Amino acid sequence: MRQGGTVLVTGAARRIGRAIVERLAHDGYAVAIHASARSLPEAQELAREIAARGGRAAVLATDLADPAEAAGLVARAAAALGPLTHLVNNASIFEPDTAADFQAGDFDRNMAVNLRAPLLLAQAFAAALPTDAVGSIVNLIDQRVLRPDPHYFSYS
Repeated sequence: MRQGGTVLVTGAARRIGRAIVERLAHDGYAVAIHASARSLPEAQELAREIAARGGRAAVLATDLADPAEAAGLVARAAAALGPLTHLVNNASIFEPDTAADFQAGDFDRNMAVNLRAPLLLAQAFAAALPTDAVGSIVNLIDQRVLRPDPHYFSYS
C-alpha cells in the first residue's frame, strides 16, 4: 500500500486487526475501525488513542453476518472519513463447537462472517473506488485452513 489514504480494517479492535490499524495510523492512513458489538469499547479506545496522536479514525459497529450491514459498511466508512483507497478483510468468528454439538446455524454464521462478508465488502469497495485511485484489498485467513481443530468444528 502506498502511504496515505483511507483504509477500512474489519475485525480491527483486537489482536492482529488492532496491530494493523495501529501501524496504518502510524504511517499516516485514516483508518475506519470495524468492530462487532462485543469489541466496540476496545475499538472506541483505539480510535481515541489514534486521535490523541493526531491521526484520523472512525469506529463502525457492524454485524458482518447481516448481508445488508456488511454491504453497507464501505459506504459508512467513506461517509465518515472520505473515499476508501484500501480494504483489509481481517474479521472472523470462531466459536468452539465439536462434531457432537455442531448446529447448522453455527456453520451458516461462520460462512456469513468469514466468507460472504469479505466478498460483499470487496464488491462494494471496487464499486466505490474513485476512478483515478489505485486501491488494494488484503484478505487475511487463519492457520486453521491447513490445521483444522476438532474443538472448532464449524470454523475449521
